[in-house]
Amino acid sequence: MGSPSPQSSSRGKIMAFAKSTIGIKEATGRNDGEKVEEILKSVGLEGSGAPWCAAYVVWVGDSALGRDRNPYPRSAWSPDFVKKPNWNRGRGRLPSEADTFGIYFQSLKRVGHTGLIEKVSGDFAITIEGNTNNGGSRDGDGVYRRRRLLDSLLAKDWL
Repeated sequence: MGSPSPQSSSRGKIMAFAKSTIGIKEATGRNDGEKVEEILKSVGLEGSGAPWCAAYVVWVGDSALGRDRNPYPRSAWSPDFVKKPNWNRGRGRLPSEADTFGIYFQSLKRVGHTGLIEKVSGDFAITIEGNTNNGGSRDGDGVYRRRRLLDSLLAKDWL
């Protein structure tokens, strides 16, 4: 049995760190708090009170692999995380561990939320995402594990 590939090792490190962050909460429910500020700082938005789902993905990559080895776009704009997706709402290569996902919102006419795929289970993706809640909001209060229909997601492999 050979040693793990650098890709699988990176995926494992990213997901191990992401799992350790489940339960991070905003201080007052307004995109604030010590940890949220640290997350926003990863994309240069500390103190802004900005939505932080995309910054969360960047922060996880930085924390797990180091800033120089982080594969994700250094962006706070959720559509950037699924440009040229490998998986498009039921078509393409099934998402893998540590891929990013995006949810398209018709009201916005764009992807309006992003996070990380933990695993695929049947017709669902199990995700870890920041700035959501138990109801799956795109502007929630913390880091949660969610269960989302695969056919509702776009996904991108960055590794």
